[in-house]
Order: sequence, then structure tokens, then C-alpha cells
Amino acid sequence: MGNITVSELKALCDFGLHEALVKDTLTDALQAPLTRIRFLGRYASWNGFFGSGVASLAGKIGRSRGLFNDATQPVAALADRSVFVASFFFDAARDEFDDRDTVHRDTHRCLAQSMLKGVIDVETAANPLQHADLNALLHEPEWLTLLNARVAEGYGVGTADDLPAIFSCIGYHLGSELLADREFSIIDETLCFYAPTLVQTLKNTRVNIAGQDHVAYQWLAIHSGHGGGAEADHFDWATQGARLAFRNVPTAMHDVLRAQLHQGFKRFAEDHRTFFERVNHDPLMNLTEIGAKHGEC
Repeated sequence: MGNITVSELKALCDFGLHEALVKDTLTDALQAPLTRIRFLGRYASWNGFFGSGVASLAGKIGRSRGLFNDATQPVAALADRSVFVASFFFDAARDEFDDRDTVHRDTHRCLAQSMLKGVIDVETAANPLQHADLNALLHEPEWLTLLNARVAEGYGVGTADDLPAIFSCIGYHLGSELLADREFSIIDETLCFYAPTLVQTLKNTRVNIAGQDHVAYQWLAIHSGHGGGAEADHFDWATQGARLAFRNVPTAMHDVLRAQLHQGFKRFAEDHRTFFERVNHDPLMNLTEIGAKHGEC
């Protein structure tokens, strides 16, 4: 009853439609230098809030003492399993704050910034952008600011530490890991197709962010299914955590809590669709003006 399957989750949204939207969006975004920079900047911005989100979720579950209990343990002080359940979600947060595949303190946020800096340096080498133009190109539009705030909400910031809210957050997290695994792979594929020289240069370039040199392509490589498959690992840990969460709540509550998990997943799917529908379309004026001034780099 507590098993969560990929097929069950994919049935909650039109997975094929989401993948087609991602492919079409990336085809439009990654063919030209300035649109590549704008897309990757916005994607790094949105993606950068999920690590803090899953850390919040782990804390939310861990402090919910008394909600997750081993029914076979009659001593109440020994029965609580909240932190044990939380540990499976914290595994993803651990990677986000210090990736396990590197010996240095490589946060995924720093890796994303090194990727973006590397792309900017390569794409504008022949015709550097002024800082004002670069800031305008990477300016976060209002819809993205609002969407980033929804990530915190999806992970339960400001909601009650109760079972319905927690299972909704688990669903949101499952959605983020399941859909992100494929989208990172498509970004990798599309960049390799339209900008193979850029990709090879980034793989051979180290960028210093926060006092640490990072391989510029590392962020995309470790998340893509062609590389480290970080999102697939995180999804596996999350499904184990969800299974354990169900095991440690009363069976009579399973149907209600499963419905909450499904609602959280659908909420992420809605946010995911919003990002890929909006990311290429504004502010067009900034892109057009900057491109005219700099000859599309």
C-alpha cells in the first residue's frame, strides 16, 4: 500500500506533453548565444531553490515527532521514526549542499553558477557584454520570482507540521526529481547538438566560484541521465522515504495521505509547465536591444 511507483506518478499528469514542451522550449532556447545565456540563467535561478526546499522538508519531517511511529514498538519514547524517515530526503539535500561525487565543497548552486559563468565567458569572448547589459539579460522577471516562491510553498515553508502537509510536500519533491531527471538529459542532448564546441570547452574549463575551481559543465553532467544521474538517485531515495513514511502511519490514513501526495506532485507538475511555457518569452525587448548592440555575440 505504501509503494510509490513511477507509473503511478506519471499517470497524474500528461508526461508526454511535459517532455514535448521541454524539448520544444530547449530547441528554441539553446540555438543562439544570448538565448542560451538567458535560459540557463533562469533555469539556474529556479533550480537553485530546490536544495533549500528539500532541506526544509527533511527538517519538517524530522521535527514532527509523534507522527511517524513504529506500531510494533509499545514504548512511546522508542517508537518515533520521524528523523529516520527524514533521512531519506536529507540524502538529496546533502548532495545539494556538498556534492558527493567531488572531493571539494561543491554545492549545486555553486556548480550552476560556474556553468553560467563559463557559458557567458565563452559566448561573449569575441564581444564582451557590459555588466549592465548582462544584468538586464539575466534579470529575473516577476513570473519567475513568483514561481521561485512557490518552490518554498511546495516544500512546506509556512505550512503546518502535520501529516497532510508533509505528504503533499513529499509529492512535490517526487515531482521535482522525476521530471528534472529527464529535463537535464534533454538540456545536455540539445546543447551537444546545437553547440558541441561550447560543451567541449565547458568540460575542459574550470571556473572559480566562492574560492573553489569547478568544472564548468559539471552541474549539467551530474544531473543528466548521461552522466551522474543525480536526480534519479534523489528520486530513488525519495520513494524509499515515502514508503517508510507510509509504513509508520496508521493504515487507515493511507488513502487520504496518498491523495495529498498526489496533489503535491500535481502542484509541481503545474509549476514545471509554467516555467517551460514562460522562460523564452520575456523580456524580449532586453534580448533584442542587447543583441543589436552586441551583434548577437
